[in-house]
Amino acid sequence: MSGHRKTPRWIIPALGALVLLSLGVSLGGEFVWDDRPLIVENVLVKNADRLDEMLTRGFWESDDNHDRFRAFYRPLISLSYFVDHAIWGPKPFGFHLTNLLLHFACCLLVLRLGLDERLDPRAAFAGAALFAVHPVHVESVAWISGRTDLIASAFVFGAFVCHTRRANGRSFRLASWLLFAAALYSKEVAATFPAIVFASNWLKGQGRGRLRGALAAAAPFFAILGVYMISRSSALGGAGEPAYTLEPVAWIATGIFVVGRYITLLLLPLGLDAHYPYSTFETLIDPRVMVAAVILVVLGFAAWRLARAKSPALLWFVWVGLTLTPMLAFGYFGDVLLADRFLYLPSAGAALLAAYGVHAAIRLERSQARLVSAAVGLALVVLGAMAASRSRVWVDDHRLFTKMLETSPNSALVHNNLGLALYQREDLPGAVDRFRSATELAPEYALAHNNLAAALHRTGRKQEALSHYRQALAFAPGLVIAAANAGHLLVESGSTDEGLALLRKTADRHPHAPVVLYALADALYLIGDSDGALVWLDRIRTVDPDYPERFYLLGKIYFQADRLDQAAEEMTRFLELRGGVGMRADFARDVVRRARTRAAS
Repeated sequence: MSGHRKTPRWIIPALGALVLLSLGVSLGGEFVWDDRPLIVENVLVKNADRLDEMLTRGFWESDDNHDRFRAFYRPLISLSYFVDHAIWGPKPFGFHLTNLLLHFACCLLVLRLGLDERLDPRAAFAGAALFAVHPVHVESVAWISGRTDLIASAFVFGAFVCHTRRANGRSFRLASWLLFAAALYSKEVAATFPAIVFASNWLKGQGRGRLRGALAAAAPFFAILGVYMISRSSALGGAGEPAYTLEPVAWIATGIFVVGRYITLLLLPLGLDAHYPYSTFETLIDPRVMVAAVILVVLGFAAWRLARAKSPALLWFVWVGLTLTPMLAFGYFGDVLLADRFLYLPSAGAALLAAYGVHAAIRLERSQARLVSAAVGLALVVLGAMAASRSRVWVDDHRLFTKMLETSPNSALVHNNLGLALYQREDLPGAVDRFRSATELAPEYALAHNNLAAALHRTGRKQEALSHYRQALAFAPGLVIAAANAGHLLVESGSTDEGLALLRKTADRHPHAPVVLYALADALYLIGDSDGALVWLDRIRTVDPDYPERFYLLGKIYFQADRLDQAAEEMTRFLELRGGVGMRADFARDVVRRARTRAAS
């Protein structure tokens, strides 16, 4: 507890209100971007029988998904998706609610950290409140896949709280070790925690035993980190290869810019972007690098002043710096140079530095203290409004990628993902344009070729579609969805034997990939083998019971057999899961209406 005054009861409800007002918009959001491969299309998070596989595979690895980033091993995040799916099913609301609650928990822990620093409760609240509403956190909260930072940070905060209480008994020491281990299995940034523990004990220590005491305190955490690295390497089969590497000068220049940009985002969160259009820097004399260097020099001077004054606030300066260091491993998180979500853990240090500033202001004359309080209140209103506005961008893929395209017009990834959003909205001409732009910007972008082919197929250009499916498979022979789509189109175009052979071969290699099993079932239905289609649909049921297309094809089969009640039941389930617009949704609704009309007659 604070050494100054009792913590007011209003603080926790006030924090909850701030979280809800600034980020509650996210509760109405859909699954977006990486949520689809990680949750919606990931059969592992829907099947309790395969829990062991989920916990021992790479984060991006499932039956029909190659491991894009081999260096990611986050079993506790996958487990959280599994639990959410078990509770809420395939609806995004529950997943978003979990994210919002996790963020609230982190805010409470930041408050606890401030109180443990013996700050005035009002100052600790100010820091936690700024953390609660900061717009840079929208990506971590409004995006379901962003919960990696929420969970890892919650465990890190909890581990630090317990570590500072280790003198109170073994239970706190054990809890800090267990929480740190949980943080590691949630996101790699937690690997900085042993260094934080060392820094904390070294800064607070005195005398000749200062260094020895800091090393002794950090040693168990470094040991846990070593065990984690061994288990991670075993699960992933190695450390993974970076998407690109930088020469030393380029790494230094890029690192200076990235850290400087992160600091400006913390201090003045303008120009937030889900896909920053920055590339690496090759020289130190680039104006943007030089401006960033000036910012870092100023911050270094401020840290030096805190060190001279022996201020306990220096720890949180160090916290920010240490938790930013993993972001300098360029290439190990794909082509992402920087991202808002990477600031979630570092921003706790910035929030507590702000809390120290408010604490100092409270001790000034009453008029000056009131002025600071008013400034904090104004900051909370402005930042909260910015966070609420930013949250709306993340509501669905169409808004998200339309906004991204404004700042990243030359990104093939953005064009491709906007094309997918348009495809889902049945805007096929718009989707074709976006997919074609993606293939022009990145001619070997296999997934974009597959998506372009699917859109062309829907518009009747089957030969052109088949050409792009073949290009997709040429660039990425293991792209399961392209093989499934190509095989189905071959059957539809009259090349039945070739198409079925491709589908069966792909199904043998990927027996748990619903997209392949469905393509084979639908191909058999097209050639009149409904019994064969039912066999494969039943196999989908065992793999992914909520796969929407299964219900649609079952509805078609029952409708053709004049089993209208059963057809309507399947189509209703399809509409619940898929909904939307388009010919399939229209046909499904028509089947349901016919069943109701027959039942009423």
